[in-house]
Amino acid sequence: MRNIKSVLFLLVLSAFFFSCSDGNKDEANSTSYSFEVVDSVLVDYLGNMNLQDYDPKSSKYLLTNDVYFDYLEIDESGNILNHSEFSEEGSNPISSPMGLGYFDGKVTVFDSPKGYFSFEDSAIVSEVLIPYSSQVFMMYPKLGMFELDGKVFYPKPWPETLKVSFSEGAFYKALMKLDILESQDKDTGDTLGYVKLPEDSPLLGEGIQGFPIPTYTLTSDKLLLSMWLEPRFYVYSIKNGNFEFEKTVEIDIPGWVPYTPVPEGNPDAFFVENQKKTTGNLTNLFQIGDKYIAIYNKGLTEDQMAALDRQDPNFESERRRKNPHLVAVFDKEFNQLASNVPIPVPASYNTVLNNKDELVVSKDPSLTEVEDDGIMIYKLKLVEK
Repeated sequence: MRNIKSVLFLLVLSAFFFSCSDGNKDEANSTSYSFEVVDSVLVDYLGNMNLQDYDPKSSKYLLTNDVYFDYLEIDESGNILNHSEFSEEGSNPISSPMGLGYFDGKVTVFDSPKGYFSFEDSAIVSEVLIPYSSQVFMMYPKLGMFELDGKVFYPKPWPETLKVSFSEGAFYKALMKLDILESQDKDTGDTLGYVKLPEDSPLLGEGIQGFPIPTYTLTSDKLLLSMWLEPRFYVYSIKNGNFEFEKTVEIDIPGWVPYTPVPEGNPDAFFVENQKKTTGNLTNLFQIGDKYIAIYNKGLTEDQMAALDRQDPNFESERRRKNPHLVAVFDKEFNQLASNVPIPVPASYNTVLNNKDELVVSKDPSLTEVEDDGIMIYKLKLVEK
């Protein structure tokens, strides 16, 4: 059974360099769009939980701790419907939760390397097992399971046949060429890989381009894919149960801090170079009415990072405060309408979209001096000025 501590070490390593954190309010250039707080909800829970997912059928929200072991389900009014904790013991053991979200209305966890397990009342009610030897070295920030044409789709784990060597450039190059999704036929159990990066993606270019963290959103007829590392996303049309690459959408983001590629023969230099700054991250994508939005953190330059005291106990909070969530807005043809639109509350990293086309965030208590008697959830509406 995989030692979760070693897995989490690799997660923290990658997160340190690519930064899943919040946190640079300058250079906002949007004058035509903003987010307004339309509702706030207090969850009567004093522990540290962040918003993770939303189930549109039941209008439930899922919150979890940083390592996906402990979670809450709440309704629209913030009432706690369920509070559960996974355990490595008992009749339903979960040893390495590497992703958490809703699937078919049920809380579903990716327990590496076994597969995906759906829970009701703390009991497993369904499962999707990975029928081959696989390996996972990162947590999925967004689980993203869905069903289409009698097949269940999920992020494809790395096959064990992939030679893992973090000191060899060929490993990182191979990562970028893998299928991003996998389907499993509900009747036969057969698996099939889907969705590759287009051949002209900069991530497939020369040198080491980093460690991919694929994050995607399914709309009624498209799949929108971010690879976390870059100010662009990829659009795939859904046709006849398949995904056809449609276009790459480049995002004009003033102040974006890019990662620094390094020669393939020296992959260790990638981490040395990029730990000097906090690189920009594209963390989520949504469709709101006839608009699309991309949520990101611009990052912090070497000079901005050097101005922070890494020995200060508040270092991480200060870094997040200076690198907040921002939003770019696009029309239905993916023409960019705005960038650097601020989210008006100090939000934790994850964001969800509810049935009312409201962007929903949980407050990061470390970014404010005001203490709340529980977890604060905010519902935001995109408005055109």
